[in-house]
This record gives sequence, structure tokens and C-alpha cells, in this order.
Amino acid sequence: MRFRAALFLFPLVAFAQTPTPEPPPEVDAALRARVNEFFGYHVTGDFEQAWPMVANDTKKEYFSAQKTKYDSFKLDSIRYTDNFTKAVVTLTVTEKKKLSVQMPEVTMTHPTTTLWKIEDSKWCWYNDHTTNWLMPMGPSDTKSMEEAKKKGQAAPVMTAAQLQERVKGIMGQSAPEKTELKLASNKPSADQTVFRNRQGGQIKLALLPASVPKGMVAKLDRTELGVDEEAVLKVTYDPPQDAKLPNDLILSLVMEPFARVFPVMVRFAPAQ
Repeated sequence: MRFRAALFLFPLVAFAQTPTPEPPPEVDAALRARVNEFFGYHVTGDFEQAWPMVANDTKKEYFSAQKTKYDSFKLDSIRYTDNFTKAVVTLTVTEKKKLSVQMPEVTMTHPTTTLWKIEDSKWCWYNDHTTNWLMPMGPSDTKSMEEAKKKGQAAPVMTAAQLQERVKGIMGQSAPEKTELKLASNKPSADQTVFRNRQGGQIKLALLPASVPKGMVAKLDRTELGVDEEAVLKVTYDPPQDAKLPNDLILSLVMEPFARVFPVMVRFAPAQ
């Protein structure tokens, strides 16, 4: 009944909504300057310079955490809360990553979300794990923590094993439908696999560079996916004249911002 009432009232509420007020220009300019300065130090690697820009309740976490050095960054959007004293800032960052010992270092570009608040009259970067875990697929459900707080109980805490299992469940939702593609070795042929995003938020896909035989082309039809959207990895092979049987090879799809690698085997059938 409550759900139906909410649906009935929604048009009235939507009609009565007022546009989100614009932040005071000086507040917005101050935050943008602090964000650019903070992430500028993460480009130059001057992490000590970024230390004073971290909120007091997050300094210990920042000190002990492994710092990420970016190649570049771009401020995409700002969403203000708490009467313009807090903000969620979304950026696009570019960094180099070595996904495994066997693979070369690659450059990746992906979105990242950060929290900011005013402390001692200045904007500071912070993490607030007790109220909101900001993740690429969206904020976590904090309802149970709020209910526990009202009852005077300790907020439920996941064990390391529980967290690992949850991460496995989330990460296992997205994958190529086929992990093996087959091509003819003596005539033009093609095969493809479909990758569906089931993460609950936007992701980016990248096809890592690979050494392929002459006449072979591997291409993703899109690299940015919204919820439940698909990307197609298509592989074609037009063998050159007098070409030998190519060796089987592995193509690697990388999903960001999780930096998870999905290997796709490409096999060449001998001439019949």
C-alpha cells in the first residue's frame, strides 16, 4: 500500500520540485582549485604536499595507503550536499598499471569518485566508510547501519572472508559470453564474443595490444558501457597468400575501474 501511495504522489512531488540551487561562486571556485591542486600533486608524485589537504579523520588512512600516481586527470562533475559544505567530485584519471607479472605495463583511463568537505574553512579530501562506501557501481546500502545507530547498537561489520565473497559475487557478474573464438586458417573468417556489463554502474572496457598474425584484426565496437549494456569483440582474419598456420593466441579485455582482465583465446583451425 505504501508503495502504491508513493507512486500516486510522485507526479505531484515531481511537479513541485524546484531546480537544485547553484553553489555560491566563491565556494565552487575554492573547491575546484583544491581538487586541481590535490590531484596535481598525484600527477607529480608530491604526496607530502597533498597531506595538508586531507581531512583530520582520514590522515592516518591516507598516510598508510599506497599512493596512486596519475598521468593526468580531468574534473568531470561536482554534486554538493549539506548546504554546500560537502561534495562528491567525479574525475576521469589516467594511470599506468601492470596487471600481472607476465603482462606489460599499460595506460588506463577510468572514472573515480572522491569525497570532499569543508574543514577549518578549507576544502579537504576524506573517506567516510561509516556512512557510505563509494563504489563504481554506486553507494552501498547504509540502511542497516542507520538502523543500528538508532538502536544504539554497533554497526554490522563484514569479516574479511565475507567481504571477499561479496567482491567475488560482484566481479563475477560481468564476463564475455564466449572465452574461445575460432577462425579458419586458409580462408577469410570471423568470430565474436559479447561482453555484458552487470556491475550496476558504468564501466570502461579496453582491449590490450597483442601481437597478431598479418591479416587479423581484433576490435571492440564500444569501450564505455552503462548498466546492462553490451560490447562486441569481433575478430576477423583474411590470410595472406601462402600464409602458414598461425599460432593460437590470447586477447585480453580489461574492465575498469576494477582492473580485471578477461582472457579470450583465439584458435586457428588447420586447413581442411
